[in-house]
Amino acid sequence: MSTATIETGQEIAPGARRLRALFERPGPVRIVGAHNPLGARLAERAGFDGVWSSGLEVSASQGVPDTDILTMSELLGVASSLAAAVDVPVVADCDAGYGNAHNVMNMIRRYEAAGIAAVSIEDKRFPKVNSFIPGRQELAPIGEFCGKLAAAKAAQRTADFMVIARIEALIAGWGMDEALRRGEAYARAGADAVLIHAKGDSPEPVLRFLEQWTLPTPVVVVPTTYHTITASELADAGAKMVIYANHGLRAGITAVSGVFEEILRDDRTTGIEHRIAPLSTVFDLQGMPVQKRHEAEFITPFESRARAVVVPGAPGEAVETPAAVLDQQTAALRRGGIESVALAVAADAPEHRPQDVTVLAEHTDAAGAVLALPDTATGGTVVLSGDAFVASGPLRQLAAATGDITVLVDVSAGAGAARRADALPLRLNSVLRDGRRIAAGDLGEVVGIGGEDADGELAGAAVFSPQGWAAVRTVAEKHRANGQPATLADLIAGLLDAGHRIGAVEIGSGWLELRTAQDVRRAAELLAGQEAGR
Repeated sequence: MSTATIETGQEIAPGARRLRALFERPGPVRIVGAHNPLGARLAERAGFDGVWSSGLEVSASQGVPDTDILTMSELLGVASSLAAAVDVPVVADCDAGYGNAHNVMNMIRRYEAAGIAAVSIEDKRFPKVNSFIPGRQELAPIGEFCGKLAAAKAAQRTADFMVIARIEALIAGWGMDEALRRGEAYARAGADAVLIHAKGDSPEPVLRFLEQWTLPTPVVVVPTTYHTITASELADAGAKMVIYANHGLRAGITAVSGVFEEILRDDRTTGIEHRIAPLSTVFDLQGMPVQKRHEAEFITPFESRARAVVVPGAPGEAVETPAAVLDQQTAALRRGGIESVALAVAADAPEHRPQDVTVLAEHTDAAGAVLALPDTATGGTVVLSGDAFVASGPLRQLAAATGDITVLVDVSAGAGAARRADALPLRLNSVLRDGRRIAAGDLGEVVGIGGEDADGELAGAAVFSPQGWAAVRTVAEKHRANGQPATLADLIAGLLDAGHRIGAVEIGSGWLELRTAQDVRRAAELLAGQEAGR
């Protein structure tokens, strides 16, 4: 294995580096069993040094015996999910290696790539039987198992990844001498640690093994049945890692069984609510605080994005906006940064409607269209009158406005200019100086409607914050209740009458009127020419 390969590989194995560091520090390394990411996070939060991806726990969680029934891929899937859920290292129980040396090499590559820190392989014949089940406990020949260990070490791609050789001689009743002989052979074959397993209620056999172990290869112990001895005492005797292999599973069985029985007995959950985790703890373990941070940092919720609705214009000539013009309007909205568009105006046949838009039920006035749009948006809502076309530049300026209600105002004709009869003239608080208009603040305001001193006219568009949207819906509801059709201009006038402050984005170009057949024809020709020039 080249140094470059090792260095490159180490970038994908932080768990293995952490486990190596734990083995190098003084004192015992304590890890605990888990069979899902939730259990792994509970182990990490409790303060364990690592997590044991327990074959018994995973098998039990699937409702099958721990006798090599689950496949390597199934067990790998669980182990990798544990490694992805926690920062502490994960050590995987890999039974007898899932076959011969070829299978072991494949297993090593896949577990290592999944971020597992170490694997434990036991010296049993395939299919193995859980060590605590009475009966058949067949051991593999020493030479065969040493071949598996050598193959495992040859297959790994990172220097820190650990292979633990699990000695089952005491489990099989073959005695201490056989356990020591196997352990020494496995260490010489390249094992990074040996695990001495026992199933009696006394720690004495394990302590004797530790006393007689003379090699520098660290020893791992699993005090499942000889639980009276402490991890510190085992470490003093020579053990380096202590695995509490299945206690999470067994604790869960007891706790869940008791809670379920109590719910059925009491016919409600009140009696157990104070003893079980609140939902807030569940959400925390799921990682919701992190997801909320990421959501705020990387994701703009759909409801907070600016949206737009094209509403019916003023009644007059029977003018229908062509689909091509609507296409151009929705394209201008997208160029202005507004992707969510709803149409509440008449359009051509459905197959010719602009794409990426929602077509609301057709309404005869702006009030009905405003009330038809959902009121749940948390971002701005741009309202365009169907009897106007507004280019992307003015739309971008309008969408960036910070007030609750802001309208687009064309000031190109100047104060006191003659305007079309269907225009909505507006008076502004900005003043004209040397041919330029300037407002007292960052944004001008509308101070009134009409009069010979009007400074400009409504340019077919307005934007509303969520608060402004609530206000315009109130005005629209009044028009609906009175049976009075309303245009966007009528709604703006109603807002002014109700005392709402209305900001003004002043423009001198960038919009077209579509109030007569001649207006629509000219606009279609102009827009078609612009499209051809792109």
